[in-house]
Amino acid sequence: MPNPTEEQIRIRAHQLWDVAGQPEGREDEFWHEAERELKDGATNNPDEKSETFLE
Repeated sequence: MPNPTEEQIRIRAHQLWDVAGQPEGREDEFWHEAERELKDGATNNPDEKSETFLE
């Protein structure tokens, strides 16, 4: 998806944040990762953890 909407990014960022355990103070990280994933055509599966946030 070359140009995801702000709403699509917000939803995916929230999904990533939730799967990561809802850490505080990292909103920008999740926003940028969601935007990158959507632009790259990654899945929008809420259960899929982003490789960026896997430890």
